[in-house]
Amino acid sequence: MSFHRLVSPKACSRLGGLALAALLVPTGAQAADYLRGAYGGHQGVEPVGAPQNGGVDWAGVYVGGHVGMSNVQSNSSRFNSTLVQGAGLPNTTLSGMLTTVTNFRNSEKRGTSFGVFAGANYLWDDVVLGVEADYSRNGADATSRIGPYNNSQDSGGSRWTLQGSATGRAQVNSWGTFRGRVGWAAGYFMPYLTAGVAVASIDGRATTSGTWQQANPGLPGVPVIANGTYSSRAGREGIAYGGAFGAGVDISFFSNMFLRAEWQHIQFAAGSNRVPITMNTARVAGGVKF
Repeated sequence: MSFHRLVSPKACSRLGGLALAALLVPTGAQAADYLRGAYGGHQGVEPVGAPQNGGVDWAGVYVGGHVGMSNVQSNSSRFNSTLVQGAGLPNTTLSGMLTTVTNFRNSEKRGTSFGVFAGANYLWDDVVLGVEADYSRNGADATSRIGPYNNSQDSGGSRWTLQGSATGRAQVNSWGTFRGRVGWAAGYFMPYLTAGVAVASIDGRATTSGTWQQANPGLPGVPVIANGTYSSRAGREGIAYGGAFGAGVDISFFSNMFLRAEWQHIQFAAGSNRVPITMNTARVAGGVKF
């Protein structure tokens, strides 16, 4: 009996259709992949919304905390003449002596800092654009102190003596920044640059105080003819503004957690009653992304 008699042409057509369907319909696992939008990945096409850059998605909102070391630099020399003029000393001899001793110079101190931050990243291919705000407290105090001093000078038949001390404060109690960021998503690493504005609570006052006396060196025992006190202050305590920029790298070690190493530079604006202060902070941080 021939094959054509066993299987009719109509039956052959049905068998061919079933075989073609078996080839075209995916298995159960493949069907699930289709529903998840992931099956295209087997053919070199990433599904819509899939994390790029090695599986790390840097986009999103995040918060975290940081700790580091801050270096504060300051110079209160702009207040030297103001302190001398405001001291109210009785003559130019004493004023000249005070000018000599209240010669503030650069002051630099280091201290620990800590704080919190929050921000948001937006991802365009490998480019990360974002904004971030942080708040920090600082233990560095670049205050410079002169004295106590005890200087004497003979002038006009009298011996003038000036005693006292001077202080140029440059203490940053706390500060915050609001910055833009631009980074490069390189797998688990995201190096970035950042720049923006800073605001801080600063004690930037300079003060001096002490006593003066006039004596007669021509008489036994150098008797005191006149004496008095003096005091003066300049600068201010309050809010200061400045610019901030820096660089760092975020490192992803879980899908929604990252570590950070960062350097930040801040220059606070100076003026007639503001002491110039520069801060450089190196810090490490950890954050959580939502």
